[in-house]
Amino acid sequence: MIATLHALLALTYPVLIYYALGVASPRVVALCALALLAARLALVAPAQLVTVARLARLPAIAFAGATLASALWNDAASLLLTPALVSFALLLAFGLSFCQSETVIETFARAQAGSLDPETRAYCRKVTALWCIFFLANGTVASLFAVAGSREAWALYTGCIAYVLLGLLFATEFVYRQWRFRRYVGAPTDVLFRRIFPPDPR
Repeated sequence: MIATLHALLALTYPVLIYYALGVASPRVVALCALALLAARLALVAPAQLVTVARLARLPAIAFAGATLASALWNDAASLLLTPALVSFALLLAFGLSFCQSETVIETFARAQAGSLDPETRAYCRKVTALWCIFFLANGTVASLFAVAGSREAWALYTGCIAYVLLGLLFATEFVYRQWRFRRYVGAPTDVLFRRIFPPDPR
């Protein structure tokens, strides 16, 4: 239930900011956003701290920095730039993982499947690079809407279109991965994909 509420809050954040700025000052909206971030971090399970710290540290810093700037200067500009800054922070987090022993996507893959062969590791690096391209493009477009677009257009892109594009990328890569590797490790979708893409008998 808590995870669902967190997901809904993340998805509706731009729309909430759009309407909140219509009834309250940027400082008040920013302080409320900071309170929500603090509450979110406080509810992270201890077992998830390492994973969350690796992936969410930079986005959380970007979010906190932008909202704090809005609170200090009572300016909405930083709030509008927050989705772009978070996207750029994710770009940095995914990009820096190329300098580590394993990329972000490889970490997720190991958590699900255990050990990975060289082919799968190479594929994970390519997928990590693909997400870097997405975060760069998304952050750039979101920045343009924040700086030069209307608030309505900003809310539409950051609160709807960006998530649709993210979902399409995730779904496309997921289906392609099932077709290419056909390795089933007990995921809820395995029953469906075993029928569509039968495992290689070898």
